[in-house]
This record gives sequence, C-alpha cells and structure tokens, in this order.
Amino acid sequence: MKSCLLDIAFANRYLSALYSYKNKEAVPVSWKSAFDLSNNYWPIVLQHILMGINAHINLDLGTAAAQISRGKNLADLENDFNKINTILSSLVHEVENDLSAVWPALKYLLKWSGKVDDFLVDFSMKLAREGAWKYANQIVNLPETEIQGSIDERDLRVANKVHIITKPGMIASIAMGIIRITERGSVADKIQVLRKIAPH
Repeated sequence: MKSCLLDIAFANRYLSALYSYKNKEAVPVSWKSAFDLSNNYWPIVLQHILMGINAHINLDLGTAAAQISRGKNLADLENDFNKINTILSSLVHEVENDLSAVWPALKYLLKWSGKVDDFLVDFSMKLAREGAWKYANQIVNLPETEIQGSIDERDLRVANKVHIITKPGMIASIAMGIIRITERGSVADKIQVLRKIAPH
C-alpha cells in the first residue's frame, strides 16, 4: 500500500506540472526549465531525460515521500523509495542503449569524451536519490505553514542545477552537438522511434 501511495503521489507531481504548463499556469521552476527545453533544437535526447530526472527526482520524489509520510515514520518508506530509483535508473540506461542502436554516434562519442562521462556521473541517480531522501527527512515534520515555502526554495535550488545539463562544458557540448546532428526529427519523432524499438 505504501509503495502504491508513493507511486501515485510521485507521478501526480509530474502530471500536475505538465497540465499546468500546457494551460499556461504556474509551474515549478525546475519543471518549467525541462518543458521549455523541448522547444530548443540542440539538446540531445539524453539531455531531455536528465532534465526530467533533475525535476522529478531532486524535487518531486522527496516531496512526495514526505507528503504521504506526514504523521508517520518516514523510515518505513525507504525501501520503496529506493526501488523507485532503481527502476528509473535502469530506464535511463535502457533508453541510452536504445538510442545508441538508432544513432550509433551516441555511444561512440560518449566513450570518446571523458568529459561527457563525468557529466553523466555528476548527475547520477545515486546522488539524486540521496539528496531526495535527505530532503524528505528535512520536510516531513515541518509545520504545515512552512512546507510550501520549503518546497519553493528546494525548487529554485534544483532549477539552478540545469546548467550542468544544458551547458556541460566545451568538449561535452561539441560532442553532444555532433550527436544532435545525427539525431533526426523532433523530440516527439524520437519518442515514436523509441516506442517502436523498445515497446516496454
């Protein structure tokens, strides 16, 4: 039951942000950055994935865990919390492998550029998970009147990390630019391709 509640609360934060963005309503800054990037030509698919991870893990997961644990023992949720991160982490690697099958330049350039590898490591799921869990522990017992202010502050801190993804340095940017040129179509087109080769 706890796992189900966490899944629902976690997913609803993304769905709520997406709905608000489409309706031109207020959106968490970290999610707005991710959604806005979809209109930019140059980011590669992997960058779009990492932008989503930034908002969904660093902001949403800890917030959702605290939300359903108010008045309860947050530690009881830790196992389910870690399972969600394991699943998300495996999906990132699966998508990267699927993309490499369609655009071989991706895997070659990721191996060629140590800077790109460092960029991915810096944004690892492990660090995101640890930060989200720490935040959940910070917010779970806050007075009701202080929760939204804390979430807004966390949102701004998370949003300030997007430069790691969007501007990872000269070598990484050149490598990603080459990858982007080999990627054909819009973000939506590439999602359709991924669905065909990886229907799971």
